Amino acid sequence: MSRRDRLRREAIEAATWRGHQLGKFWTSRYRPFKATANCLRCCCTVTINTRPEANEIDMAGDAVAVGCRADKGAL
Repeated sequence: MSRRDRLRREAIEAATWRGHQLGKFWTSRYRPFKATANCLRCCCTVTINTRPEANEIDMAGDAVAVGCRADKGAL
């Protein structure tokens, strides 16, 4: 399993545990080593980075840090 596949799987698992429903991951042609997905319910994001710099992390975003806002009736 590639690093990108492992990070995607971990991001989906963490976001799902917090109540998010992630859409497809997409990449920018300028940064092909990063991929981002949005929650289809509340628009929180998660970004995975297969080549983090020394001061960066490989997974970040509200979708892996906080619960889905749609579950709280905020939308």
